[in-house]
Amino acid sequence: MMPVGCRVFGHRPAFRADGPVMRWECERGCGEGGEKVYATAAEAQQFAAAFDRRGDAGLGERAPLLGMFPLRIWRWLRRRDARSG
Repeated sequence: MMPVGCRVFGHRPAFRADGPVMRWECERGCGEGGEKVYATAAEAQQFAAAFDRRGDAGLGERAPLLGMFPLRIWRWLRRRDARSG
């Protein structure tokens, strides 16, 4: 039976290299996975490392700039209006 997380959010693959073979399987334990053979072990390791990155890994580093920018503009406009009026 497929875990609820896989049904709702999709699979969460984890990648690893075993020699020239890159393997992946779902971290939630549903059994989904596969493998691909590359020409060299270094190539398999390079692709496994690239695919294993999470999209939310740098979210905390970027959030203040992107997340707070509209608030900063709004506050700047309020201060400017208060000074002029």
